[in-house]
Amino acid sequence: MSGSEDLYEVLGISRAATRSEIKKAYHKAALASHPDKVPEEEREEAEIRFKIVSQAYEILSDDEKKQAYDDFGMDAFSPGGRGPSGHGMNEEEFFNEFFGFGGHGMGGRARPSKDRSQATADAVQQLDVTLKALYKGKTTKMSIKRNVVCSHCKGSGARSNAKAHKCSKCDGHGVVEGLRPIGNGLAIPYSTKCTICNGRGEILKEKDKCKKCKGNRVIEQSKILEIYIAPGSKNGDRIILEGEADQEPGKKTGNIVFALHELPDPFFQRKGSDLRAKVQISLAEALCGFSRCLLEHLDGRVIRVTIPAGKVIRPNDILIIKNEGMPVKGGGGAHNRGDLYLDVEIEFPKDNWFLEVSELRKVSDSLPSPRMNDIKGDIEDEAEVVISKSDEKYGADDIGDNDAEWQSETDQTDGCTQQ
Repeated sequence: MSGSEDLYEVLGISRAATRSEIKKAYHKAALASHPDKVPEEEREEAEIRFKIVSQAYEILSDDEKKQAYDDFGMDAFSPGGRGPSGHGMNEEEFFNEFFGFGGHGMGGRARPSKDRSQATADAVQQLDVTLKALYKGKTTKMSIKRNVVCSHCKGSGARSNAKAHKCSKCDGHGVVEGLRPIGNGLAIPYSTKCTICNGRGEILKEKDKCKKCKGNRVIEQSKILEIYIAPGSKNGDRIILEGEADQEPGKKTGNIVFALHELPDPFFQRKGSDLRAKVQISLAEALCGFSRCLLEHLDGRVIRVTIPAGKVIRPNDILIIKNEGMPVKGGGGAHNRGDLYLDVEIEFPKDNWFLEVSELRKVSDSLPSPRMNDIKGDIEDEAEVVISKSDEKYGADDIGDNDAEWQSETDQTDGCTQQ
């Protein structure tokens, strides 16, 4: 952060921003600068930016610190400056407070980072799975290509008896270190991978490189992975295969992480451990009861539903079948599942379904509902009725209260006469 860039600019907000706006801006900036969201070669730079964003939020989200910053700027927190409590912090307190390490002013030497990753990066990959696979569980095989340490040169990158010479730019460390100013005479240390030796700390002449890996120290290898998806797994669950990511000499091998992505199912919807589906029954079944197989489940079983005679199914009723939802992951298989919710759609007969009017009378006479009484009034009109399945034209001529003007007939005269 340069001396001219303040904490409000870091988060991209105005000085009048509310606490909610500050928090929202922080989440957006932190996500954009998070080290895990950038390529490995940009990770060191992202870590610095992420710490600066975190520092900005640390100060601006605290009313006392925010007021001190508004009054004195970063001098309120700098070594010897006026802190929120009225007392300055020394250098060690300042850098431990906001960055987690000690620091120096612009004239000093930055302290090198000691927690540089000693493992290769994890490889995260999305794995598309059907709801059926998540219900039943599945073992799948996948072919991958990854880098492994060259077996010919044992990861040195050099041919037999050849020696590499130390990189002069990074002095053999593989990283270039420096100071990044954050204003008010302060700086924070940073380090980036050396571009000359590509982070190796040493350089080989072309004739001294391993013939198998061409000096790259690693070669590409194909491998078949076996992935087990447990019954009841959910969208977003992660399956970790330890030590299966790319290899690098001198580093612990990272993991391959498969993030499960649940594909939409044409019949079932899932929420937690419960399932939902739509089923159709006839009007006769809704009124008289039934016993038949309504659906095929995700494991191929057909589910028979019995509604006893006398039990009426009404529009918008929901049938709940206990323990026929998704398995609870690791919860004991078929004896520990969610529930299945069936939204019932009643299929009514088409118009003029009867052959004789007498058939209508038989149905009407068999139904228990009493005849509904007429509404009494002084004037009776015969209405023309249209049966529709949509109300999309309802209110179509409504132009809004603000745009409509109304004037009564008595107000339309140009003037009035007083007597």
